Amino acid sequence: MQQGKPSLHTTSWQLITSYWFSRKALLAWGLLLITITLNIGIVLINLYLNHWQGNFYHQLQYYNYAGFISALLDFSLIGSVYIIISGFQVFFQMMLQMHWRQWMTHHYLQRWLHDKTYYYMNHLLHNADNPDQRISEDVHLLATNTLSLFLGLLKQIATLITFITVLWQLSGNLSLTVNQTPITIYGYLVWAALGYSIIGTCLITRIGRPLVRLNVLQQGYEADFRYALVRFRENDESIALYNGETAEKNKFMRIFHNIYANYGKITITSKNITWLTVIYSQVSIIFAFLMASPRYFNNEIQLGQLFEISGAYWYVHSALSYIIDSFSKIAEWQSILIRLTQFTQNMRKAQLLLKATQDLTIHPPVNDSFIAKDLSIQCPRKEFLLKNLSLRVTAKDNILITGPSGCGKSTLLKTLTGIWPFSQGTLAHPPKEKLILVPQKSYIPIHTLYNVLLYPNLHTPITRLAMQETLKLCQLSFLTEQLDQENNWGEILSLGEQQKLAIARAILHQPDWLLLDEATSSLDTETELYMYALLKRMLPKTVLISVGHQDALKKFHTLKLELDGLGSWQLSKLPAT
Repeated sequence: MQQGKPSLHTTSWQLITSYWFSRKALLAWGLLLITITLNIGIVLINLYLNHWQGNFYHQLQYYNYAGFISALLDFSLIGSVYIIISGFQVFFQMMLQMHWRQWMTHHYLQRWLHDKTYYYMNHLLHNADNPDQRISEDVHLLATNTLSLFLGLLKQIATLITFITVLWQLSGNLSLTVNQTPITIYGYLVWAALGYSIIGTCLITRIGRPLVRLNVLQQGYEADFRYALVRFRENDESIALYNGETAEKNKFMRIFHNIYANYGKITITSKNITWLTVIYSQVSIIFAFLMASPRYFNNEIQLGQLFEISGAYWYVHSALSYIIDSFSKIAEWQSILIRLTQFTQNMRKAQLLLKATQDLTIHPPVNDSFIAKDLSIQCPRKEFLLKNLSLRVTAKDNILITGPSGCGKSTLLKTLTGIWPFSQGTLAHPPKEKLILVPQKSYIPIHTLYNVLLYPNLHTPITRLAMQETLKLCQLSFLTEQLDQENNWGEILSLGEQQKLAIARAILHQPDWLLLDEATSSLDTETELYMYALLKRMLPKTVLISVGHQDALKKFHTLKLELDGLGSWQLSKLPAT
């Protein structure tokens, strides 16, 4: 293993323990201590109830009506306390689960969004798992299952310590003769429970071991199926125009076949586990009676003591059988932990790959100029799109980038913002808050139109009047009265209207540098020229760096950068208009 690269087990351990040593540790440990205390209280009540059960059957055996009524009153009191403690135990455990989930969700979102890790995972890791499921579902399940299993284990340990002493005292001694040698087994019911549980645990572990791997695969196949359905919904119009329903259905069924086939294996394994678990549980019901019956029929113990022995044995047996009873849950927990651990390692791997592929040095601007020096850009296949580009863009310049399709025009704009991983060279550009890149299809969040226009800086002091006037200028007058409506605007608006909305958003934010990646390609020529003229009028101090194919756009720019897609480039001045 490479030094500094944490193993799967190390990452898993850090994943589970990080919350308990964070800034929220005091609250976490406090809630955990309360929950453990309540669990111990439940165990002690169970101890009293087991003793009560022996006394209750004793009163029945001797037809003691007064003792019978007294036992019922005792049960009512202790039962009420049990109900109250159980309710608070569930309350504090669920509160702890939610606090842990909240912390982990914030932690994962921060790591996933930091330094655009989400972007590099998509572009550098071809087998990256679905982060939406990891963050939304697996984080929740990890917090819930870890607490449930851990607190359940502590409760069973407390139960074992409490009841094994009782069972030892009640079970007495078993005398046997082997080869004419008398043998006395002290506390024989304790040893019987221990042996029975060890055999059952070994068998269930052996049979159920494949379930962990199968659960990991199942979650991956389910995520692939969900992703395919989401993509279908996002592209429903294009699919409808292509009449692609049959092709999509066949694709869905191919993906679902993996779910079906793997679930079949899970079903077989679960069936075997269930058979063994049911046999184990059913035999255990009468096991204590069978083991204690010789003493009862020899008049060594009474009926009440027999039931008290049975109850104590059941608690000891239940504690020793915790792995068997929780095996499916443990297998699910292990698969969740593996998925989240791999997701954590993938985030780290994406950043490491970025450092290995990107050799881009970014400096603050010099005299408000945008400078590129010896800038080279590759596509993911490692083929050069641009070699050794050097240029200086001042506040008086506006650049039009041209070239054939696929030559790297859009990739150059991504590189100028600093996010394209396959790039080398030196850049000096203004702070990111002064630069906006408007792609061909802009991201429009599902929000009110007011917040869509503010995105991503939702606290920008822009008045509603300014928004309405800008929408009118961008030929979106019909939206001026819908600022407070929350909709999926990316579905409601046409591509041309979305591009107008993106330009309106850029005008409102007043950037110093505006990068336009065919941002008006869905507009007719007349409207496209109008939108560029509007940008020049509303943003007179903003530098435009545009990707476009229309010769008519030259009049809005002072320089033309032409790419050929083979690495060569040519920078020329455009005639003033």
